[in-house]
Amino acid sequence: MKKCFFISLFVLAPVTFFAAPSSSAAQQPKMDIKAFVGFSATTFVSMLETGRERDTFAGWQIGFGPRIRRNKAFIEVLFSFNRWALSFSDPSFGTFTGHVNSFELPLNMGYIPYKNSYFKLFLYGGYVNHFNTKTVGTLVDLLGESIDVKLKPKDAGFVIYQALIRLGVNFDLAMFNLDFNYSISLNSATKTSFRTGYHQLQLNLAYLF
Repeated sequence: MKKCFFISLFVLAPVTFFAAPSSSAAQQPKMDIKAFVGFSATTFVSMLETGRERDTFAGWQIGFGPRIRRNKAFIEVLFSFNRWALSFSDPSFGTFTGHVNSFELPLNMGYIPYKNSYFKLFLYGGYVNHFNTKTVGTLVDLLGESIDVKLKPKDAGFVIYQALIRLGVNFDLAMFNLDFNYSISLNSATKTSFRTGYHQLQLNLAYLF
C-alpha cells in the first residue's frame, strides 16, 4: 500500500508540474542535461533475532538525464549505472570478494529556494527504481582454491527490484552541479527469511549541458 502511494505521487506530480498555467515567458520550463559521476556508501542492516548487524560497502555510480525547471520547482528523470564492493565470509564455503552491478531510474522533484545567475540551490525528494543485475567476484573455498563466479541476483541472495525513497540537496555553480543524497529501501534487499534494510549515501559531481 505504501509503495503504491509513492508510485502514484510521483506519477501525478509531473502532470501537475507541466499542466499549471504560465503567465509569462520567464516561467516557461527550462531544461538542462546532467552527466554525473560519484561515490557511494551502501549499508545493509540484517535484522536478525539476535539483533541488528550492519555492513557498509564503498561504491561508485555514473549517469545522465534531463532536469526541467519552472519558476521555483523542478523535476529530473535520471539513469545511472551503479557498482559497489561486496565481501563476506561463511564458515560453510569460504570467503567471497567482488562487486554488485545495478542500475537505477530515479524520478526526483523539488524546490529551488535560492537562485541567481551563477548559483542555484535545490532541495528534493525522489522515488528510485533500483535493479540488481549481477554479482561478480572471487570465491576462496575452505581448501584455499580460488574460483571466479558470476551470479544472478537471486543466486547471490539479493532481490532483483528495490523501491527506494531518496532525499537530497544539490547546487549549481555555473555549469557544474554538486549533489548529496540519502536513499532507503521500502522492501528488503535480500531474499532471506529476515528483513535486510538498505541505506545509501551518494555524492555526485555533474556537468550541465
